[in-house]
Amino acid sequence: MSIINIIKAAPLFYELYDNEIDAIIEKCSVMSLERGELIVKDGDKGEDFFIILTGTAAVKKGDVMLAELRKGDLFGEMVLLNQNTRTADIIATTYTDVLVLNYQSVFSFYESQPRMFSLLILNLSRLLTKRLDNSGKTIRDLNYKLSELQSQVESKKAS
Repeated sequence: MSIINIIKAAPLFYELYDNEIDAIIEKCSVMSLERGELIVKDGDKGEDFFIILTGTAAVKKGDVMLAELRKGDLFGEMVLLNQNTRTADIIATTYTDVLVLNYQSVFSFYESQPRMFSLLILNLSRLLTKRLDNSGKTIRDLNYKLSELQSQVESKKAS
């Protein structure tokens, strides 16, 4: 799969024309990482966000793995909302190539290509809404399991 097809499949770039994607790619670089290399460190500041082109990466908070990222997955996109402090470690779990996009590069399209910029921000909103919905479902599931465990503990105490 070509870089443009991977990018076109990423939710942030839905509905963009090929020439608009080309304009974005021109402002990007590719970073290659070996297995175990840190891509992003929790607590660090940064102005880049990333799309996995090949390989996989783990999202970790301390020793807890939160998610696995695969080809086409986007991370670090909160920099587009001026949130530049990293909230987790991202570690390559295989040989991994990532497309590196920069905050300033994307915001340079604000005046020069307002349609493209608007779609990027709309797609970011959609992506974050989907992640928030999924987080809400996970929290509800965990609360249900916690309630079950508390009931089991209480019934063992009563017997």
